[in-house]
Amino acid sequence: MDDSALSLAEKQRRALELGREFLGVEHGHIQRRDDGSRTDTVVASDGNNPHLTDGATLDRATTYCRRVIDTEGPVALTDAPEEGWADDPAYQQHGLDCYLGTTIFVHGDVYGTVCFSSRDPRESTFINEEKAVVELLARLLGREIESAHHEHRITETQQARKRAENKYETLLQQAPDAVFLADADTATISEVNERAADLTGYAQSQLEDMSILDLHPPEERDRYAELFGTNFSDGPRDRFADGTPLYIRRADGTDCPIEMSVSSVDIDGQEFVQGIVRDISARREHEQELARTTEFLQQTQEAANLGGWEYDLRSETLRWSDEVCRIHGLPPEYEPTLSEGLDFYHPDDQSIISDAFEELTTEGEPYDLELRIVTSDETVRWVRMIGRPVYAEDEEIVAARGVFQDITDRKERERDLHIKSRALEESTVGITIADADQPDLPIIYANEGFARLTGYPTQRVLGDNCRFLQGEETDDATVTEIREAIESDTPIRTEILNYRADGTPFWNQLTIAPVTGADAEDVTHYVGIQDDITAKKRRDRLIGVLNRVLRHNLRNDMGVIMGLAEMVTERTEGETAQMARQISEKSSEITALSEKAQDFQTAVDNSEPLAPRDVLADVEAVVAELRTEFPETKFSIEAAPCEDVMATETLRLVLRELGENAAQYGDSSGVTYGIEMTEDDEVAIRVQDGGPGLPEMERYVLEVGRETPLEHGSGLGLWIVNWIVTGLGGEVTTTVDDGTTVTVRLAPAAEGAVPEHRDAALSTQGE
Repeated sequence: MDDSALSLAEKQRRALELGREFLGVEHGHIQRRDDGSRTDTVVASDGNNPHLTDGATLDRATTYCRRVIDTEGPVALTDAPEEGWADDPAYQQHGLDCYLGTTIFVHGDVYGTVCFSSRDPRESTFINEEKAVVELLARLLGREIESAHHEHRITETQQARKRAENKYETLLQQAPDAVFLADADTATISEVNERAADLTGYAQSQLEDMSILDLHPPEERDRYAELFGTNFSDGPRDRFADGTPLYIRRADGTDCPIEMSVSSVDIDGQEFVQGIVRDISARREHEQELARTTEFLQQTQEAANLGGWEYDLRSETLRWSDEVCRIHGLPPEYEPTLSEGLDFYHPDDQSIISDAFEELTTEGEPYDLELRIVTSDETVRWVRMIGRPVYAEDEEIVAARGVFQDITDRKERERDLHIKSRALEESTVGITIADADQPDLPIIYANEGFARLTGYPTQRVLGDNCRFLQGEETDDATVTEIREAIESDTPIRTEILNYRADGTPFWNQLTIAPVTGADAEDVTHYVGIQDDITAKKRRDRLIGVLNRVLRHNLRNDMGVIMGLAEMVTERTEGETAQMARQISEKSSEITALSEKAQDFQTAVDNSEPLAPRDVLADVEAVVAELRTEFPETKFSIEAAPCEDVMATETLRLVLRELGENAAQYGDSSGVTYGIEMTEDDEVAIRVQDGGPGLPEMERYVLEVGRETPLEHGSGLGLWIVNWIVTGLGGEVTTTVDDGTTVTVRLAPAAEGAVPEHRDAALSTQGE
């Protein structure tokens, strides 16, 4: 029998039978929602369930269908008790373990549900394809019901036309959708119903005598004119052939998406075009929401680097999702064999996955592994591989299914964290971390270096504030300085006298740095670094004492020697007087060397903070002093506009030493100080003389700050220059050509810029 001759009920039963066979379930039925009550009427069923016989009326509160209607979407259960539905009235009343149902829409409204169920639980969850089939059945059934309603309306209209003289007017006004009647030749609207007025926003009287084409977007007018001349025998349309949606242009200028049927009718011998138009805004929004949801799920899958896979043991076919292909560096259409899929694993991991897959497919043993793969471009990536068995009704394993996730970034973070943790633990200095969000900044981490330094076990100090290291002779001013730095969230480096667990004092070079959270604003922790510098403090104190004693005795004794040498010079003649004069000169040189040593100590001990300095002002001040000390030498300054530099008062020691050296060993041509900006945006200070040229060994000392084992610089002055300049983050170079030019290059004091700490430069000197 032709399907078109079947009744609606028969079509419904056939559709249910197909669905039951496809899903492999016992029952299939359609429940029609009865408006105005809490009951559903079963309008078709498979006839095997006494509760769901054709025409039965059920309390909606005892059916799963109420959940479908409430959500207006599919509800899928494979084992109701296992999935938390054991207390549901639907399960208790009907005992259905397995259920898959979705909503039937008729004319855009909820008509009821189409459902498939079984009393026995299902072994596997409903896949997307099965849900899609039920959704398709719901749409087809809805369309059949709409068609049945439509046919019923036409039948009623035909009967009404026979009973009344104005047959078409009755049909027009009773139609549930907007109906337009227009002249086939001119497209002028002759009649509309109230639904047409409601849809367009025009009054019925306004619509009549308008062109039907005026009710569509003007830019598409020609396409609509062509559309009205086509055959709509295949049913209503909501799009043009190219997929462009159909719209009605309302009176307020807005466009409403529509579904439209067009047919030719003959009324009293005149041909008209009849258009039946339905507002499908709700349906279009539902479709768009479905598309957005699908896109969202795809994006979520990509963001999580998570994909799915399935292997069918019967057909021996392996399926990968798009994301699994992407992780492997392959196009989405790639269809791997099982052997090819396993070959992607790292050689050292292939036996692991092979054994796990064998146990999964033979013993049903699931696995959750983290292994390496080698992608198509030879990149090694870490993946998390989860596999689960899929059973048939006879408990046979028929497939393997799971997820596949790229965890390379996580593995790299874990590796970096492990390396950093080991570095902290194995560090020779003490390291602690205090929690800034808790009162009194308790220690939450201390490394083994801290335990070795202080004698306190790591577990003993957790939860305490670091002040337990302070003791009787700890300097209060230093403690206050540390507290103020913490309160202002600024880093600090200082030296403080602390005490070990056995009471032994030690000098602690303490560095405290605040650590901000993810927002880079609020301080969440403080990192403390403790280094025992007791031996260094003792050595520095001893050297200081020896230095003061040596320089004091040197000055006094050299003064006596110089006085005696002058007396010998005055009282003798010849070779004896000459030797006395040499004694006096060497004594003066030794005394001058002592003063240079004092300058050197001043430079080393200088703790003045770096600050912007006017280079020209420093040069002018130094030149003024040198002109007084060396009146016979001509000093000149050639300065171009330049920026300030980050430096300290010790920069003047550099400028003075270079000027003194040029005045003493240059010639009568004088000494010139030059200042300019270089092509590298550095500030260059040049000191030039016309003398015989600085010896190569002296240039080496000046530029490198180091002596060779067999040669020694003639004085400490050049050492001072190198020491200070490199400590300021600068560079010293020399050029010998018709004299000597010494160039000091320093970075400009750009706003907020601070050169590397001077200790970093000093650490390379004296090697």
